[in-house]
Amino acid sequence: MVITDYIKSSTNPLLPEAFQFLKRKDIFAINYKHKQIGICNKSEGFSLYTFEKELLWEINKPIVGALLAIERQQIWLAQRHDAEHITIWVYDLQGKALASMPMDDEIYDANIELKALPNNKVVITFYGGQDGCMSYLLSFENEKLKVAKQLPNDVDFCCMLNEKEAVFTNFYEAELYVMSYPSLKTLKKHHFSEDWGAVAQPFKGDKILITDMYCNRHYIFDVSTLTVEDEIIFKGFEPYKDEVEEFLVSDIDELHYHNGQLIASYMEVDSERNAIYHWLISKLEY
Repeated sequence: MVITDYIKSSTNPLLPEAFQFLKRKDIFAINYKHKQIGICNKSEGFSLYTFEKELLWEINKPIVGALLAIERQQIWLAQRHDAEHITIWVYDLQGKALASMPMDDEIYDANIELKALPNNKVVITFYGGQDGCMSYLLSFENEKLKVAKQLPNDVDFCCMLNEKEAVFTNFYEAELYVMSYPSLKTLKKHHFSEDWGAVAQPFKGDKILITDMYCNRHYIFDVSTLTVEDEIIFKGFEPYKDEVEEFLVSDIDELHYHNGQLIASYMEVDSERNAIYHWLISKLEY
């Protein structure tokens, strides 16, 4: 799929206008439906805003991960104590603590991400780069938090296909799994090429977006048939042969699907060696 009709932008279309100052290294969570954004800061705490930058509430704790489960009337936060210990908190929308649970960071000072699943459950993933990742299914019931299940090492949650099937990936083994939910038993498994560093995100229906992080190439993957359906290419940014590795690479370092549009980003370096990001926004809806 070659996208020829798109707009170039110097502002990030995935961020509200009032929050264009946020960078990739910043930790934040967005709920587009309810137009709220939570910003985490290890030294300054957590602040919840509307898209118009109205402060709703804030707490002064070293927060390193957040999930805005507004539909459930919940805000999930990960508070770091030290490199080996965190606490998971569940708050209501007014900032009242509903429950908390300590957890060990076995990877050591990992990056943390929280993702919502059905039935009041959340996946927390500890990312350690070359040290792999560890994921846990957390449950919040009767005002209590608990670990419902630990996932196999290096398995990362992608998205729900429906209420009973979830997609997971293993970046290090270049594998994709379709699992039953909530039992998380493997129903299907697909192994990509050994030289793939595959990460996945939702697209639509039985299709997801797969990015090979080793060469920044992006594909539509049909989960129902376990096949790569098409490569997504923006005209003018076609893959080219890397002079060192001698395989095809792309300058499109990220690809997202948002509000029916495919949104790509690429980086340039200015004269002072600062990273400058640009975005490509498809005009057609997919």
